[in-house]
Amino acid sequence: MSRLRRLASPVAILASLALILVACQSQPEPAPAATAAPAAQVTKAPAATGGTPGAGTSAATTMPVAAPSAADMDPNQLFRVNIDGEPPTLDPDMASWDTSIAVIQQVFEGLLKFDKDLNLLPALAKDVPTVANGGISSDGKTYTYKLRTDAKYSDGKPVSAKDIEYSLKRALDPALATEYASFYYTVAGAEDYNTSKEKDPAKLQTLRDSVGVKATDDSTLQVKLKDSRASFNDLAALWPMFPIREDVVKANSTTEKPDKWTDDPKNYIGNGAFKITEWVHQDHITLVPNDNYYGTKPKIKKMVLTMVTDAQSEYAAYLTGEREIGKVPTALIEQVQKDPNLSQQLVRSPRLSTFAIQFNNKQKPFDNVKVRQAFSIAIDRDALINNVRKGVGKAAYSWIPPGNPGYQADLGKEYKFDATKAKQLLADAGFPNGQGLPPVTFQYANTRNNPIIAQFAQEQWKTSLGIDVKLEPMESKAFSDAVSKGQYMMGFYGWNADYPDPDNWLPELFGTGAGNNHTYYSNPTLDDLMKKAIAEPDEKKRMQMWADAQKTVVDDAVIIFLFHDENFVLVKPYVKDAFLTGMDGTALPAKFSTDRIWLAKH
Repeated sequence: MSRLRRLASPVAILASLALILVACQSQPEPAPAATAAPAAQVTKAPAATGGTPGAGTSAATTMPVAAPSAADMDPNQLFRVNIDGEPPTLDPDMASWDTSIAVIQQVFEGLLKFDKDLNLLPALAKDVPTVANGGISSDGKTYTYKLRTDAKYSDGKPVSAKDIEYSLKRALDPALATEYASFYYTVAGAEDYNTSKEKDPAKLQTLRDSVGVKATDDSTLQVKLKDSRASFNDLAALWPMFPIREDVVKANSTTEKPDKWTDDPKNYIGNGAFKITEWVHQDHITLVPNDNYYGTKPKIKKMVLTMVTDAQSEYAAYLTGEREIGKVPTALIEQVQKDPNLSQQLVRSPRLSTFAIQFNNKQKPFDNVKVRQAFSIAIDRDALINNVRKGVGKAAYSWIPPGNPGYQADLGKEYKFDATKAKQLLADAGFPNGQGLPPVTFQYANTRNNPIIAQFAQEQWKTSLGIDVKLEPMESKAFSDAVSKGQYMMGFYGWNADYPDPDNWLPELFGTGAGNNHTYYSNPTLDDLMKKAIAEPDEKKRMQMWADAQKTVVDDAVIIFLFHDENFVLVKPYVKDAFLTGMDGTALPAKFSTDRIWLAKH
């Protein structure tokens, strides 16, 4: 769900998952503002020869990276990772799934970026705007980003603030119906433009011109908000505000396919550390360093992102030396942990990630809250973690994960697995022993460990509720399209943090009409509370509002919370200076460190 989606990511799931419950009744204490999960160092920097990959230790600050000597480096510098499937799109304005975002973040760079501890750093912008440095107005409603003047695209043309203005306004274009548009409704005029049904081109252009983002000159971007928002700098680091060239898009796209410009690598012009040289659909993407990147050039000479969807095949490729990073099939987790060689290559660390089964709340029988609660409480999460996932991850009873501000440890615990209670809830909903229940279908991307998860869920519902659920595996892109269009009954997905704040987890997935709200859940009272929380300047009050908002989502059993995931990957000992963060998705582990990774001789 990003992500996906960031929506975080339902297309590619790291280990296998299955289901669990939701709903709660007790009012928890408000969660204090927490520090986001720190990065796991894969190798020790700045030593030129690196260190032995291990369980991952957190570090408070980013350590400087020493330049390795030529004698230490493998001459090929070939870095290979599997992203688990075909990206639905590589258009920054249209992306929402992990497989897309992981690639886009290699080719483009925004105003700001996150370091390995998820602190914001300047990127295209010279500074992170604050009130103290004059970048944020005293009322918190105007942000000014001064851009560096040496940033260029891969074709050598300079990056302009106008490109960012164009990109964000394009993401808000109602004709594109992008899933991340609603993230930016705090921007003055953004919601009016994005939700407009206006057919008159001139009137629609007036709405577009009124959106509060404007390049006042080539190196200055000004953003005006309708209300203050504590997390707006985080939004400035995301892909809908990556610079995109209007001339490139318009020359190589069509109304029917607005992301057509991304299909041919020669037209896919970005400003990041890498550029794409090859996209063989359903097989692999090849990237090489962008010679015009303003920053330190990557040491990797070639990065190959394969699209293998079978977990065993991907794992076998790692063992035979065809991958530098490998994910572990669920069935082999214990074997890897006990292997004296592989256990030394295992990197394990927290992730700001939650996986779930999402209901289409508009479709019967899931328009009935008691049915949703019954399906949720019928799942034994402990069995999922202990028996299926072999101890990887943490059972989830609510949405916001541990390590993210707003996490509530006790929320939803009254909905632990209870087959008797689940049956009673189903009977109370009007379907005793499942009688009269319409046929139920569970859809999922047929990649990696997802089939195991689906089978586990199917068996749980059969055993606990006496219901036969039909499984419908789908090609990953077809699944993401079906979810995005609401053409599903019940689907498996996940969300990985785009940025570490509660407002990344709730309004965009559970707000009425929000771009990533594919459950079609609507609660006007919740909508009003979340709008107030976004604009609330007092941190203590803001966090209490988010605690109340999350409790509402849990009480209404909008989705089945399954588990909070973790980074659990194998990394070859010769991979140096890589790190994993709490915001790394499953598609491309270590995606935030590819510009510094190097490979030792081996």
